[in-house]
Amino acid sequence: MEVFKYYLIHFIVPLLVIFLIVVILVTISDRIVYEYSKQYRSAVRQKITTFLTELLFTDAEDYEYRIREFKKQIPYGSTWCKSMVTSSIIELKQNIKGEVTAPILDIYKSFGLPNFSEKLINSRRWYIKCKGIYHFQVLEYEEGESLVKKYMNHKNRILRSNAFIAFISLTSKKLDFLSDYPYEISLIDELKVMDLLYHKKFPIPKNIKDWITAQNPSIVKLGIRFMVYYNYTVEKDTLLSLLQSDNKMIRKEVIIALQDLFLFEAEPLLIDMFASEEIENKIAILQTLAVIGNQQSIVFIDDYLHRSVNPATKLEAVRTLDTLDPSYLKSNFKEDFEIIKIKKHVKNPYL
Repeated sequence: MEVFKYYLIHFIVPLLVIFLIVVILVTISDRIVYEYSKQYRSAVRQKITTFLTELLFTDAEDYEYRIREFKKQIPYGSTWCKSMVTSSIIELKQNIKGEVTAPILDIYKSFGLPNFSEKLINSRRWYIKCKGIYHFQVLEYEEGESLVKKYMNHKNRILRSNAFIAFISLTSKKLDFLSDYPYEISLIDELKVMDLLYHKKFPIPKNIKDWITAQNPSIVKLGIRFMVYYNYTVEKDTLLSLLQSDNKMIRKEVIIALQDLFLFEAEPLLIDMFASEEIENKIAILQTLAVIGNQQSIVFIDDYLHRSVNPATKLEAVRTLDTLDPSYLKSNFKEDFEIIKIKKHVKNPYL
């Protein structure tokens, strides 16, 4: 016992005290280094932002010389610094609009940053690859198209999705090739593709029929949206045949498209399929009939309102009938207090 006390007092306790002091000193040191690094990097970022802004808003054409000199003023050899310069260029690209942004791609190239982005894309980590792909996409670096393309079939869903959108954003080719794209496209990516369509004005694919008859439902939906955007009705018979699709989302996409394309011949088809559809598609059918419907739709809705039990479809049916013939409700449902109440709600949702 005495021996233990001796070692405890003379060795263990002092060692613990020394260890505790070292831990405290290391913690304080790390904190000091972190704060210094944080302030230093913040100053570097401010310097980068100021330089890029001045460079962008001056008429100087010799970007290469000015950038070469500026690199000497910052730790450009560090990965974090290159990343900071890239993010600052992207911020300028996203926050400033108009012709003044035209030199941004040249600035990106003059810094040698395409090589930096390419190294990120060649990383083993998929999320690092996504960063590099994002650089090419946002800065519209079309020369990176081929490097991005090979990841469109990657097994990682997120990386594949990023590459898919980036490639469409960068490519100067027609989009006909998408008819064979085998992977599911998320709703967000579908919206991104349509946004790119609005901005880049892609020509309608020559093989649009292959799109709307593809095995991939995502491509079918995109094909339908392209037809609506271009008001393309050459393949209207193929489009109408999709009302028999086993995929309810495709059927809904077609139903919505019919009102934008004003395909009045679809009216009897929609009425025939109404009973077998789910609530969401029934509402879509009623909304489309409000645009392309005529007397046949009025008779159909009259019958439906006398037997309808679902509040959502009943409300939409009243709205559709009121759109097609406002006087019809007054003359044929004047003693139906529920319909009268729904009509008032249609006219004023706050009632």
